[in-house]
Order: sequence, then C-alpha cells, then structure tokens
Amino acid sequence: MRKKVIIIGGGLGGLVCGCLLSKADYEVVVLEKHYRVGGGLHCFKRYGTEFETGIHYVGGFQEGGVLRKLFSYIGVFDRLKFHPMDTNGFDVLKLGNGDEEYRFGIGKENFIRQLAGKFPEEKENLTRYIDALYAICDQFGLYNLSVNDTNTAYYYDEYLIPVENFIKLFIQNSKLCSILAWNNSLYGGERGITPVYVHALVTKFYIEGATRFAGGSQQLADTMVDVIEKSGGQVLCSKEVAKIEIENQMVSRVITSNNEIFEADYYISDIHPSVLLDKINPLKVQRSYRERLHGLENSYSMFVVYINLKHNAFKYLNHNLYYHSEPEKIWESGNYEISGFPEGFMLSTPPAEKQGDYADKLIINCVMNYEDVKHWKNTFTGKRGKEYRVFKKKMEDKVLAEVEKVYPEIRLSIDKIFSATPLTIRDFTGSKQGSLYGFKKESDNIVKSQVLPRTKFANLLLTGQNIGLHGIMGVPLNAIITAGELIGFKALVEKINNCK
Repeated sequence: MRKKVIIIGGGLGGLVCGCLLSKADYEVVVLEKHYRVGGGLHCFKRYGTEFETGIHYVGGFQEGGVLRKLFSYIGVFDRLKFHPMDTNGFDVLKLGNGDEEYRFGIGKENFIRQLAGKFPEEKENLTRYIDALYAICDQFGLYNLSVNDTNTAYYYDEYLIPVENFIKLFIQNSKLCSILAWNNSLYGGERGITPVYVHALVTKFYIEGATRFAGGSQQLADTMVDVIEKSGGQVLCSKEVAKIEIENQMVSRVITSNNEIFEADYYISDIHPSVLLDKINPLKVQRSYRERLHGLENSYSMFVVYINLKHNAFKYLNHNLYYHSEPEKIWESGNYEISGFPEGFMLSTPPAEKQGDYADKLIINCVMNYEDVKHWKNTFTGKRGKEYRVFKKKMEDKVLAEVEKVYPEIRLSIDKIFSATPLTIRDFTGSKQGSLYGFKKESDNIVKSQVLPRTKFANLLLTGQNIGLHGIMGVPLNAIITAGELIGFKALVEKINNCK
C-alpha cells in the first residue's frame, strides 16, 4: 500500500516536495489556504494584467545548472518558458541622480570585466574576490548537488564573517566595496550581520545564469501541480489547516478551517514554523522548542508598488534596476526613519510570453520593516480602513519620487497603480511579519537560526524558506533534504544528477 503524505502549504517548497515524493510512489495531498497555489511563485491579476508576487528573476536553469537538473528530474523543465536577461548587465545599479551606472554581467569573466571597466585599478582584486566567492560555493555540497557526510550542512565556520568584512579582504576602493553588495535586498542582507556564505551562494547563482520566466512564475507552480495530480495525488486550494492534532508524539490528523479532516502517514509543513506551532496545542510541544522558534528574529519585508503601464509608454528593461542615492545606502536598506523611506528600490519589467520593445507593467520593491505597519497588525487585507489607505498612498508617492530621479517622466507612463505592504505579504504568504527571507541569519550566531527539517514529532517534517536558504535557489534545495528524509537523501541526489 502506498504511503500517504499531507503537505501543509502549496508554496515552492511544498510543491517540490510533493513532486519528489510522487515520483517515489507516495500518495501526496497538498492543502493550500489560497485559491491558487504557488506561494512566492503565485501570480495574480489586477486591472487585466497579471503580476508576479515574489520571483522576478531566477538562476540555476542554464546548462548544467542545479535547478535545471532538479526540474528536469521532476519532469517540468521542458514545459517552462524563459526570457534570457542582458548578458552584459542582468542587474544595473544606479546611484545619485541616476547618471552613475554600474552593470553586473553574466559569466564569471564578464562580471569582472564589467566592473573592472569602472575600476581598472581593482581588476586583480576583483578576480581574487570572485575566485574566493566561488570557492565558498564549492564547499556547499547541496548547492552543487553533491553528497556531503551531513546533508544539512549549509555553512562552514570560516565563511561566517559579515559580507562587508569579507569584501574588504580583497577590495581596497570603499565605493566598490559597497557596489559589490548591490543585491543585499535580494537576500535580506544587513551590515555587520549577514554571513558571507549567503551573499556568495546567491551572487554566484545569478552570475552563472540570470534569466526570467516569460509570462510569469505561476507556470512553474502549475506544472508541478500537474505532476502531482498525474501521479494520483491531489492539490486542494482554499483548504487552510487550522488545527494539527498530536497523539503519542505524532501528528494524527489535521483539521481545516471548514472542519474537514485529513489523515496521513507523514506530514510536511511548508508554512512558517512559528505559524505551524500556533496550530498545535501548546501542551503537546516542548516548551524550549516552542520558545526558541517563536523567539527567532525574522528577516525584513518589502513595500511593493505595482504599475499597469500605458500602451507603448515605457521601454522594456532586460535587466533589474537597483537604485540608491549614495553607495553607503546600499548597506542601510532596512535602517531608515519612515520620513526618509525608501532608502532605495529595485525596479523590474516582467516579460510577457512574447515580449516586444515596450513593457506593460512595472514592479518596484523597497525594503520595509514590519514595525512601520504594525499599527494595523490585527486587520486583514481589504479591511484595514481609510488611515491605512492614506498611508499606502503616501508611501507610493515617496517611491515614485525616488524613481523619478532615474525616470523623470515615470508618472506620465502610469495607467493604474496599487501597492502591497508587509501586512499584505503576511496575509497572502503566511510568513510571520511578512518576512521575505525566512529567519534572519546572523554571522556571530548562525546556529541560532538553523532549523532542521525533522521536528519533535516523528512523522512531521519542515520545508520552505526557513529551513536552510531561502528563495528560488534555497527552497528547492531545502525540499530535496526534506523529501530525502523519507526516501533517502543520497539516493535522491544521485537520481537527480543522473537525469538526462
């Protein structure tokens, strides 16, 4: 008889686990609280235009890339549509009034060449820096789909120094030191806190093959649903798990908000661990475990501005645009007063399936702390009142004022505009405080935020962005570890590597 697994949450991690287990002949049932699966892959339609919620560009899908191998094994890679990004600048950083520009190229040598053109005296140092960055990544077995003695080892002590300290070991020019941290907001980076291995893994991931989903990231979620269902599993939406019952230190069943009961041999949670614990009787959870997870600090969130553009009004950008008023601000995205919000932004024009010269939408991300919207924490999306709407409109205007430094005519290109706050992200993703990058990783105490896939309950496992690394890179790799707990980690990695 097939073993049955219930997966709580249909985000990227839950769906990858579901596919891997389906291929291993488990009966999979995914319970997703929203009307559509995907989590960070989720796309939604507003004013006739479909927008992405979290995945604006990806890496790892190039020939030999780790995600290409994984999703080829799952059986969906050939069904995905991609739009390659600018080889000579998949990311562009602008400073000041927008007239100072730095480009980040695809490919190790090209990446060095683009920056050495601006800082020729640092070329040798840039080479040493990138070589060291790559050397860090080579030490992480799962990142390279190789098998270490301990499959959950995500870090090594020598790579726990803060990002800024590491860069300064190689680069003499202080401005270039800041520029090399241009993508801080992509992984929750904070000055003096974030360990360099996070920076290294994410940065190399995009240098090796930055690309975008053509037509949105929902396609990846939908193709994985198809894999699960064709294997005899189910993906059920609008099924929020409200209660998890425990007997003899094992999950016995889960109960949804509309009182449906689901039972299985194993359970996997793809939701925030603290949110998961709130669904379990506190008397059933070891106090120290509960207090530890509830006490962990979460990474920061975002204020996101979505714009429907007028027809042929704004050129398509085949890169992401990062902006800061000055280099030092790159380190301070989350360290601001609300009067000075935002400290910078990342702007992207997601491509259509057949992208022309002009964009039809813009997405602008600005780091925002949960504290700025905490006043409305007991409200839900769409029911927060006039004061909240006024706040959002004020923040939208602040963001547009920053964008005008780069694109002075931006307001003339806007057809419709709306926005999301950390509360919006909290409500739709279930992430505590709207955190985008899981638990904060601190260089001086990395063990504190390490959460393993096995829990105190024998048949309950964890996956998602709070287990190991986050994002389109980290979450699928975390899912391999989680699924490997049931079907054998080493054997699973070998199958993925041997997939043609």
